[in-house]
Amino acid sequence: MRAIVSAAVLAGALILPGCGIKGPLYLPEIPPAPAKAAPANGADHNKAAPSPAETR
Repeated sequence: MRAIVSAAVLAGALILPGCGIKGPLYLPEIPPAPAKAAPANGADHNKAAPSPAETR
């Protein structure tokens, strides 16, 4: 019984280091959010879009 427990502990000690990322730990870099584009000069964004009847 003692040999089985010793073998299981030894097997676990050999298998566990194989899990995970190898090498030093690091924090992944999160890219910054893209900047919002400025509205076009002279554009009036306060008006509603013209209806199809008005464009004829």
